[in-house]
This record gives sequence, structure tokens and C-alpha cells, in this order.
Amino acid sequence: MTLQQLRGMCAVVECAYNVSRAAEALHTSQPAISKMIRLIEEEIRTALFIRARGRIVGLTEMGTDVLALAQRILQDVKAVSDISAERFNQKSGVLKIGTTHLHARYALLKVIKEFRRDYPDVHLHLTLGNPQQILDWVSKGDVHLGICTLPRHIPENVFSLPAYPIERCIITPLQHPLLRKRRISFKDIAKYPLIAYDSLFNSGWVVEAEFEKRGLTPLIAMKATDANVIKAYVAAGLGVSIFQKMALDKDKNVGVIDMPHLLPSSVTYINLRQGQYLRNFQYEFISRLTPKWDRQSIEAQTDTDRKINPSAIPVRRVDAPGAGVEPVPDCV
Repeated sequence: MTLQQLRGMCAVVECAYNVSRAAEALHTSQPAISKMIRLIEEEIRTALFIRARGRIVGLTEMGTDVLALAQRILQDVKAVSDISAERFNQKSGVLKIGTTHLHARYALLKVIKEFRRDYPDVHLHLTLGNPQQILDWVSKGDVHLGICTLPRHIPENVFSLPAYPIERCIITPLQHPLLRKRRISFKDIAKYPLIAYDSLFNSGWVVEAEFEKRGLTPLIAMKATDANVIKAYVAAGLGVSIFQKMALDKDKNVGVIDMPHLLPSSVTYINLRQGQYLRNFQYEFISRLTPKWDRQSIEAQTDTDRKINPSAIPVRRVDAPGAGVEPVPDCV
């Protein structure tokens, strides 16, 4: 069994069981991919994939177990290269970050600018998506860090560190009746059209759940994934929105109402993959984003993992004392 055979198996799964696309991803031919899979199955004497009419349509139970091991092996091989690079090129390399539009625009911009100034030879790749996509990228090793709130499903091999809190407010058109109320309830908000976040984002499904919990059905006028779009539609008088304060950006064309009594602050997490080898400049980026999490504090989370690999990230969510934020469902 070779590393290339394992890569072939993983590529087929990552390409939704499309052997042709897997071959393109590995710059080889479709017969070559089929041969790789056949050789693995012959060696372990069992089928890895479910086939229907000559086509691969899924994984067998054994295939699911083998895939997890194959992915781990390939990740470890990549870590060996990272260890070598760390020794000889400590301030150059690649840092891949997955995050949402909101965090990229309002929370990360200053940190990235300063990091690029101090690490000009580190190629920084920023990929934007929703929280579920981001954690899936972390789980597969497609990005080194995932910076977002936690979605409904957290992959088992993802390790999450609380980064910073997010406060919410209500934004309205100027001169809106809600601006004259002393204390607002969800019942008050439900009287007006709501410009809401898409339910793919925590801001969508969490807010909808809060209305449902109170037996209320909001009049959703529009759903969006971008904070600037939501602000523009609120300013145009098309509705109100439950919004993140960090994205206000000194806007003077919307009314702002604090709402700590309705929803508590939420938490953004730095998400990492189990067994991942982090280079010094990657630890440095995390520390600049959230100073409480330096290399020593991250490695100290579990003694067991530290003994096996000093730079391996263990798998679990950390709600560390002194982290400064409490984990609650988010609306980002």
C-alpha cells in the first residue's frame, strides 16, 4: 500500500465519488485511480466502496474506517514537511485561513495587515464561507485556521479555542418607532419586517429560534449573507435587523438599539484540526488575534497530546478559564 494509493482513495471521496474528477485532481488518469483503489482492496481483502452498475456511489463500513486512517496518514506526512520547513525557513511559508465575510472585513483586517508587515514571506490565503463550510475545511486540512462561530455540526476532529466576543444590537431605519421605546422585546421586533441573515449562518437560525421559543413568527422580508447588504436594506426603510455591533462601522444612516437583555454576547472561535502541526508563524497569528492563546497555552491543553507531538492540536472544544468569553450560540 502506497501513499499515492491512499491519495487516490481520498480524492475519490473528496470529489463526491467522481473518479474522473479525482484523476484530474491528482493529475493522473481514470484507469490509474481505479487501479489504486483495486490494489488497496486486494491488499486488505475487502471492498472499500459501494458500487452500483459499475460506478462508485459510496463507502462501505470498512471503507469509512480506512478513509479516516488514510486522511490521518496523509496529514502526518504533510506535518513532516512542515517540521522541516520550520527548521530551515522559520519566517516563510503558507497560512490558509477560512472565515466569514464579517470577520474578514471587521475583525481580521488590522491583524492581517500587521502580520503581513512582519512576515512578508508568508503567503496568506483567505477563503470565505459559512461556519459549516469553514469547519469542514479545517477538518479536511484545506485551511490551517478556521475563524468563525460554531455551527450546528462540529466535526469530531476539530479543536476550538474561544477568540473574542460579539455583541448584538438592533438596527432600524432612522426615525423608526422602535427608537422611541425604552425597553424592546422580541414581540416588539416581530411587528416589523425583518432583514435577516441566511439560515446557513448562526445569525439566521439562532435568531429564528429565539422568535420560535417565544411563540412568535417574524415577518422576514429578506435574507442575506453580507452585513453591508443588510445595513443598506435597513437604511432604505425595508425592515429592521438583529445585527453585530462590530459591523456598524460608525454608520449614521441607521438607528441603533442595544439589546443585551434579549441576547447575550456570542463567541467567535479559532478552529484547528486534531494532530495538525502548527508552525511558529501560525501560532504567532493566533496570538495576535487573541493574546491569551500563545503557543504554550495551546499546547498545555492536554498533556497526553503534548507528549506525543509537541505541536499537535488535540481534539475538543476549549472553554478555558480566563478566556474572557462564555460559549453561547452565535448569530454570525
